[in-house]
Order: sequence, then C-alpha cells, then structure tokens
Amino acid sequence: MAALVALPAIGLLLLVAINWRDQLPSADAERFDAMLRDRPALADAENAYVHLMQLAGPGDPAYRDARSADVDALSAACQQVTACADALEKHPDVLSGWLSSEQWLLDRYRGMLHASQGWREPVPADLDATFPAFGPARDAQKLHLLDAWARARAGDAGAVRDMLDRDLRFWRRVVASSDLLISKMVATDAVERNFEWGAMALRSLPADAVDGAVPPSWLEPITLSERSLTRVLGGEWNFMASTIRSALVAPGEGEDAGVLSSPLQRVFFQEQATRNLFAANLAEMGRVSERPYPELRDALDAVATAERGGMKSWLRPYNPVGAVLAAIPPPAYVDYVARAADLEGRRRVTLLAATLHATGTPPAGVAQALAETPLRSPYDDAAFGWDEAGGRLVFQGLRSGEKGRYAIALYPEP
Repeated sequence: MAALVALPAIGLLLLVAINWRDQLPSADAERFDAMLRDRPALADAENAYVHLMQLAGPGDPAYRDARSADVDALSAACQQVTACADALEKHPDVLSGWLSSEQWLLDRYRGMLHASQGWREPVPADLDATFPAFGPARDAQKLHLLDAWARARAGDAGAVRDMLDRDLRFWRRVVASSDLLISKMVATDAVERNFEWGAMALRSLPADAVDGAVPPSWLEPITLSERSLTRVLGGEWNFMASTIRSALVAPGEGEDAGVLSSPLQRVFFQEQATRNLFAANLAEMGRVSERPYPELRDALDAVATAERGGMKSWLRPYNPVGAVLAAIPPPAYVDYVARAADLEGRRRVTLLAATLHATGTPPAGVAQALAETPLRSPYDDAAFGWDEAGGRLVFQGLRSGEKGRYAIALYPEP
C-alpha cells in the first residue's frame, strides 16, 4: 500500500523537478523576435498600410449599396475574369458609369500606389485585435484594372503598361514585406488578379500593340523574399508569443480563466520552451518555402505526410503541456507555401500568352511554340499545357485540385 502511494508521488516530484526551470530563447526564437524589433522605420506618408487603412472611411463602405442595378450586375459578374470579360463585351457602357460613381475610391487607390514606399503593419498583441479591411482595396484594384481594359479598347498601349506596372510593383512590394500571413495572402491574391485581368486587357489590343503594353514588372522573376514565408511566420510567431500568457495561462475564474489556469497545469507548462517549439516548427516551414523550385513539391509532400502522421509530443516529460500545444496541426501552411511559389509559374504563363498574342501565333502553331519557348514550368522545366478546345494555356501549380490549375485565354473572347 505504501509503495503504491509512494511511487506516483515520487513520479510527480520527479516531473516537477524536470520542469523546474524554463528554457532560454532559442536561436530561432531570437531571430523571429529580432525580425519585428529591428524593422526600419517608415513614415506614415510612405507606408502602404496607412494608406490602405484610409481607403474607405466610416461611411464609405455603403458605396456598394449605392450602386445601380446595372453596375451591381457587372460587379457580380466581375468576381471571375471570364464572366467579367463576357459582361464587358455585352455591356461596355456600364463600366464608365461604375468608374464615374466610384472615382473617389479609384483616386485614393492610385494615390496609394504612387505615394507608398513600403509596408509596415502592426503585429497584433492579443486575440481581440482587429485586422485591416481589405475589401475596399480589392474593389479599388478591380476598378483600376478594368480602367486599364478600357484604355486597351481605346488603343492606348502605353497607359495600359504604366497602369499594370504601377499596380503590380505595389502588390509585389507588399508580398515581400508583409509581417502577417493574412496580408501576404491578400497581396498574393492581388498579384494573381493583376496577371489575370492584365492579360484580359492585353487581349483587347491589336497584336502589334501588345509588346508596348507588357508591364516591365511582368518580365521580372518572383524573388525569394516574395515567395518565402519566413518573414510572415516570424510575425505569426510574435503574435503567438504575445498571446500565450494571456490566452493560455491567464488567472481568473469561469469563462475568464485561461486554458492552463490551474497551478498543476502551469507546473508542466514552460512558456519560453513552448515559444521555442513554435519557433522551431515555423522556422522549418520557412526553410521549406525557400527551397529551390524543383525540390518544393517533394518537400511539401513530406510536410503534409508528417502532419497527417501526427506527433507523440505528449510523451515528453519536460513541458508536456507546451509540447502538446505546439503539436496541434497548424493552419494550412503547405497550401500557403504552394500558393506563393505558384506566382512564378503564373507570371511566366501570363507573359507567354502575351508573347504569343504579340507574334500572332495561330492555334495550330501553339504546341510547337510551347515546346520551343524558354518560358516553362519552374518546378520541372516542362512546357506549359495547351487546352486547344478552350483556347487556353495551362499551368499546373503545386496547389491541389482545381486551385492549382491556372488557365489563361490566349485569344480575345469570340
């Protein structure tokens, strides 16, 4: 009887002794901390984040409710580029009314493109933090790109080039300098939209005018800082680190009590050691995102397999509670890495479509042109696909299913 009582007590005391001290910050944790701490200063007038926050004031979001029925129908159709192109061809006059009624939003957006020199966003310190409203920026970019389409219809190739280039340079800068995953993915979406809608504008130009309309930024490969997730994962880590204590071990009672509110739970939870575990996991994902293009598919498959297999972190005697928290499956980082990496393939196939249009390549000559061009998939150097029935070039990216299939029309819509 005494042995049965003593053994658990001895085991508990041993675990308490093992968990007596927390760890020092790891190298990954210190690096993530320094990323945010050592960011260079940026004046509000040059900060794209400040401009984006001011695109729409407290009363401005009602602009969507004030749209006419025709504009509302065109806006609904323009949720997708193919449907938008069809609607514009059928009702080209509606666009001018849309641009006129929301010119104020378009002017603010263009002011942001012109004045912004960088992106500095605050990293939230708690779970109740609010994030910027990206909807007005998305609406304004759409207006900007639709105006580029209208300029193309008028034959102004120079204006199309400048408008697309200014827009893409802005969003590529945000992609590279975001500190939060949500901002990077919103900017990634904006870059994708520039490619898709810019291609629609170029298809509206005569073939001999296309070269003069291709924006210089389409010619520049996606950089490592643009496709890497290391920086935003550093921001995610700082957010986690600042909320661990308040969200998990905050004292209180009832609904106000933290998940680890009991003294016994806190004994087996080491705050810095938990931060170190999160830092190690996020740093490894950041390194995966920076792998060379030909290695990315296998690297992401290995990560996905490991996540499905799970981890036996609960067996650790040191910081078992923190280890369990760190082993909880993370957000879909594999998909985020794939989406950022796919930007280069999307850039190449978009540029290729413009090139083939400019040279007047007929459908019968597309297959040979694809075999000969240096613009190929970044992952395996294979030629892009050709959907002859749909008249579309096809890039198959790393994302799964239809999300990874990017098809771009080569010829103007009939």
